[in-house]
Amino acid sequence: MPSTRPIRIGNASGAIGDGIDQVYVTKFYRLARDGDVDAITADYLAEFNIAWKAIELTTRPDLGYEPNFLEQIAWQDGAAAKLLARKNIRVVHDGGALNPEGLAQKTDQYFKSLGIEGVTVAWVDGDDVTGLVKEGKLGKLMHLDQRSLELGDLRHKVLAANVYTGMTGVIAALEAGAQIIICGRCTDASPVMGLAAWWHGWKSTDYQQLAGSLLAGHIIECGAYVTGGNFCGWKEIEQLHHVGYPIAEIANDGTCVITKPEHTNGAVTVDTCKAQLLYEIQGPFYLNPDVTARIDGAQLEQIGKDRVRLTGIVGTAPPPTSKLAICLLGGWQAEVCGYAAGLDTREKLALMKEQVMREIDPSDFSTFSMEVYGSSPDNPKSQQECTVTLRMFVQSEDKDAMLKFKRAIFYNGMQGYCGLHLAMDWRTMEPKPYVRYFPSLVPSVGVQMKANFVDGRVINVPRKTKEECAEKVAEQLSYDPEAPDSLVSFGPTARRPLGDLVFARSGDKGGNANVGFWVRERAAWPWLRSFLTRNKCVELLGDDWKDRYSVERCEFQGLMAVHFVIKGLLQEGVSSSSVLDGFGKSVGEFFRARHVDVPVEMLEAEETRRVTMKGKL
Repeated sequence: MPSTRPIRIGNASGAIGDGIDQVYVTKFYRLARDGDVDAITADYLAEFNIAWKAIELTTRPDLGYEPNFLEQIAWQDGAAAKLLARKNIRVVHDGGALNPEGLAQKTDQYFKSLGIEGVTVAWVDGDDVTGLVKEGKLGKLMHLDQRSLELGDLRHKVLAANVYTGMTGVIAALEAGAQIIICGRCTDASPVMGLAAWWHGWKSTDYQQLAGSLLAGHIIECGAYVTGGNFCGWKEIEQLHHVGYPIAEIANDGTCVITKPEHTNGAVTVDTCKAQLLYEIQGPFYLNPDVTARIDGAQLEQIGKDRVRLTGIVGTAPPPTSKLAICLLGGWQAEVCGYAAGLDTREKLALMKEQVMREIDPSDFSTFSMEVYGSSPDNPKSQQECTVTLRMFVQSEDKDAMLKFKRAIFYNGMQGYCGLHLAMDWRTMEPKPYVRYFPSLVPSVGVQMKANFVDGRVINVPRKTKEECAEKVAEQLSYDPEAPDSLVSFGPTARRPLGDLVFARSGDKGGNANVGFWVRERAAWPWLRSFLTRNKCVELLGDDWKDRYSVERCEFQGLMAVHFVIKGLLQEGVSSSSVLDGFGKSVGEFFRARHVDVPVEMLEAEETRRVTMKGKL
């Protein structure tokens, strides 16, 4: 029977390599021991490591999954595995990557090696459509962002193609008695949604509840990102190490409370939750295979220490299409960093660029990037302080072009500028394969999922029908502020970094970067929404702006936030981007460092708040 109390779902990993702490305990063990949780989820996948796994499978078909889960449950001779089994805690995660069956079999073997026979392990598949894409059986596939680009003749380069699947396979496995469920490329929030829907007995048309659980999953999917990690207000958190990982208490109506185990470091506040809610979204609609969530009415409320309630999410029918992630073999790439110190660093590195370019034929390369990072101050106090980096990055379908790149750099080594030195790990100049990311869409009605058990049982999950989906995909809203206030009406200003008043969080979705900005005092909200227009976003990007980019903007009034999507800023996505910050993690911090005219009264209020809050959380 459905439970009347909220389900408590913990998150033990937000990325590859996360959740492993040999000094204290792994996050699986800590959540199982101290979190009073009913279930634990984990997220191991991103566009870049799916690409790595695609390359790995070309030589090791027995791999293709993320092994972190096995490392976490094997901590201290299986202490975490034993505790999960004893407490009958459900575990659902996406670490199966491109080989969920392989990881499920390894997981089952590990529990049995400990003498534990009662743990039922299953895996969910149906996301892998690589064969269908290679054979052209999914029809005409267009790029999700570059609308005129068709996969077409690139099919022979396909390494992997995976549909982002939803929660139905997870629910089928849970209903059939699975305790450990390993997924492939499901959406990041699907494990949480599946657990909540199973626990409460929700129907597929309970859109309001499903939308709430979708955002609960989104908020906890990155682990420590909501308990203090990647948070621009980090100075307010007293113990930012060995932080507790998040727990979502999801009620029967779909509302949730975000918290963490007691007596753990870090913090759960309105601001840490706000940062994660605004992270890696694409606008006011959050699309998922099982529901469309309208999120710009979100409300966050601090209801206790390390307890934040989320409300205001609206759910409607899911879109008629599902996202398809295609990994293409792009060719070869190499890179190396050169350094200049002291005086005239820009001129020195410009000379290096000119010398190298004289030795290469640009037509040999699909990408040839030489970018300067940093600057040298006047009267530096150390050599480190005055050293500037030149990052040289190349890509080509011709492996031999990497040798031409290497020779061009070495040829100029002895005739270069004074003080020229390179990074000493020259292995980075050796050719390595890279993957191009090609996102697309496929009809949701064609996705067939199965829940498979290690004991041999197979459950076919019914496909979505056309009637279960919305008629069309919700279009993201983009607009400048309606009836903005005159900026002079906010009184005297001071020229200060934007971040002295405004918080931000940024991230990536393919080639797009998103940035959410917010203020913490209601009095500052009219200024923020009036100040941060689309034109202002372009202005603040400065030299990073290119005319081929575009900007979308929307507002989150309940969060006092303005959100931007900058399309094209990250090129084709992190797996092939020549941008140093291919994840877009620091885009928000660049914006916050830009000097703007900030209202003095608001600035003083925020400064007082920050002094009061420093080290208190």
